[in-house]
Amino acid sequence: WEEISGLFGLWQQKWLMLPIAGLLALYLILALRLPVRPIFSRAILLRVRVLLLLAVPVAAYAAQRSAALVASAGLNPMIGSVTFFSVEVPRAHAALHGALVAKTPYHARRAGTAEEVHILIIGESARRASWSAYGYSRTTTPYLDRLEKSGQAIFLRDAMSDANLTILAVPIILTGLTPRQMASDPQIHGSLLDLAKEGGYTTSWLVNQDVGVSTLLGIAADHLDYPPDLQEGLFGRHALDEDLLPAYRREIARSGHARFIGMHVMGSHWEYYLRYPKSFERFGSPQRLSMLTSAKTDRSMVHDLADAYDNTVLYTDWFLQQVIEQASALTVPGTVTFLPDHGEASPYLDGGAVGHGAAHYVAAEFEIPAFIWVNAAYRTAHPEKVAALQANAAKEIRSHDVFYTVADLMQITWPGTAPEKSFASERFVPDSTKEHLMRGILGKRPD
Repeated sequence: WEEISGLFGLWQQKWLMLPIAGLLALYLILALRLPVRPIFSRAILLRVRVLLLLAVPVAAYAAQRSAALVASAGLNPMIGSVTFFSVEVPRAHAALHGALVAKTPYHARRAGTAEEVHILIIGESARRASWSAYGYSRTTTPYLDRLEKSGQAIFLRDAMSDANLTILAVPIILTGLTPRQMASDPQIHGSLLDLAKEGGYTTSWLVNQDVGVSTLLGIAADHLDYPPDLQEGLFGRHALDEDLLPAYRREIARSGHARFIGMHVMGSHWEYYLRYPKSFERFGSPQRLSMLTSAKTDRSMVHDLADAYDNTVLYTDWFLQQVIEQASALTVPGTVTFLPDHGEASPYLDGGAVGHGAAHYVAAEFEIPAFIWVNAAYRTAHPEKVAALQANAAKEIRSHDVFYTVADLMQITWPGTAPEKSFASERFVPDSTKEHLMRGILGKRPD
């Protein structure tokens, strides 16, 4: 009614509606004067009724995918619906099974056949300077602090992200492409999961992130878990990372064969206050943190933003604890590698810089925390790799080194093997180009 009254409230619309109303009235008068004739024959009516009955299960199917159906049918109810069932659903199915990316075999082989478990966790927006494991004044990573002191995990002291946008950083981690290669000719024909599968590992991919990044890479894992999130918004999913833990426990319990488990989590992605449950509001005032919505945040709340961000780090520490403690029960060699896609600038701590994705170099967006946890069985089986990790821990490590390193930890080789890019190898040579992708543009960080 508000729209109708607003329409007739404009004097131009009043005069425009008069001839329209006249034409409609004339149409009705002429239509009423026509003789009554059946439009459809009985045979056609029967067919229509059969089609309507068949539409009932189709409607039930569409109701399970209401968001996609509404988005497509909003353009044209008929064409949109046909497109949804004949194009979008098959395409989504193909994307989730990696069929939209033309794969090129790695021709990979694995040394040995013993059962091992390797876990890679790709974090999000992790600012190294906000982790107490790296000297931050607040105790944001109490579990990892203890882990580092015990020597169970090897913390990389100078890990650097290659790109400050997820859509570029994650493909670099999972393919080994350098920033220059990603900027010039980003041909993706496979990922770390394909390499692991060729090497004889069963693969799992657990996602609490934009699944479009996974489909871009053509990830086709043996086991995929993507928890539903009915409240997903502009800044990503609202589901907590802990929603992945049941699937993780299931996958790590699949004994009897070598396993690679990859996880892509929300971590510390904006909006910070959505990334942890209320029980993790250790820093800041709950009253002020409750005001941190995208609609109400302003420059006066920069300290509150830092508090909320620190709470996301605390929650990430707890999440990593759950992953590692579950892996600690393994009696076979196992590793857990953590590396975020990129860092995050804090308006409170970084001179006004905010978030990530700047078109110029902002140190906090590229300086990231990273570590590798290895269990006792792996230390016994591969002491040379553990020694190399410890020897290289203080060197500059880049995102694209992770692809070669995790493959090295899994004892996988292929024609493109590059020991000099694996920091689990004594032959590791740090990348000295200082090249990074800043909002997708290749550039060098200042000396």
